[in-house]
Amino acid sequence: MGRRTALAIARVAATFAGTIIGAGFASGQELLQFFVVYGNIGLAGIVLAGVLFAWLGNRMLDLGYQLQAASYHQLLYHLCGKRIALLLDIIIAAFLFSVLTIMLAGSGTIFRDNFALPFGLGIGLLALMVTTITLRGISGIAAANMIAAPVLAVSIISISLYSLYYHDFTLEFLNITADHSAYPAPHWLLASLLYVSYNLVMGTTVLAPLGAATPSRICRRLGSMIGGIVLAVLACLVAITVMLHYPGIMGKEIPMLYISSIQHCVNGTVYSVMLLTAMFTTALASLYGCATTLTAASGLKFPFCVAIVISCSVIFSQVGFANLITVLFPVFGYATLWFLIKLIFRRA
Repeated sequence: MGRRTALAIARVAATFAGTIIGAGFASGQELLQFFVVYGNIGLAGIVLAGVLFAWLGNRMLDLGYQLQAASYHQLLYHLCGKRIALLLDIIIAAFLFSVLTIMLAGSGTIFRDNFALPFGLGIGLLALMVTTITLRGISGIAAANMIAAPVLAVSIISISLYSLYYHDFTLEFLNITADHSAYPAPHWLLASLLYVSYNLVMGTTVLAPLGAATPSRICRRLGSMIGGIVLAVLACLVAITVMLHYPGIMGKEIPMLYISSIQHCVNGTVYSVMLLTAMFTTALASLYGCATTLTAASGLKFPFCVAIVISCSVIFSQVGFANLITVLFPVFGYATLWFLIKLIFRRA
């Protein structure tokens, strides 16, 4: 395997993983709500999600290449048909805008609560960074994820392993009582499908044009496979770390930040920076998806649409972080299940 091929595979894997490892994932809140509340069987849900990410991520990349998709719209309409795709398009645009808005608010909260800096400064800096990268298109987003994804992975692994070592981890720690009142779905299997559904739909905003820009099938296949494995391993580490502090962790808005802070003040600061990085990758995918949607719907130039979307998000960035995970993510998962079904049963 040549150096160029290896770099292309790494580019796909990092962009894929970086898009999925958003702020909800890195905070621990997402994995707590969708997997940990089911007890140790939730880990089986994480493994299933990793397999589906690797398999269906490759399908999305292949479709992106076959359709030469400039945005997720081509892939969405190709799979779902005009009527359903139009409805999903509206739902996705609303969801992406909500996510972008809350990521901006989250960055402001971290600046204020963890660094004693102005709330508006956190919002403004993140808005400036994601706008600058988004204007560079899919190549800029892929380059940013090549840096951000390893940072996220190393931070998650470090905090998780430190916690496992500190608590003298044994398998008995995984025998936690399921919290039926907090279930996002009646069964852990459905919760896993919901998790994969909304993450893949959100990831389509980046993966569809990334597939179009990756002509090598082996790069698409290995990149998605590595990305899926990385996601499953990191998710298991985060989930197990949260289990060590369950059920006391249930009241915490950002579980992993709380855990890292009680380990050591330096760990808390480092994880705050990592969480900002995760918010950056999430906001990046959301802004790109929103801007391409507005461009397609209005006929306005892409840079102008980017400016409109980011300006509106800054204005509305006043919603709580955990509320997004608890309420909006499961609802969006149900709303996009049809997309997941069509992707699974589409002929290869």
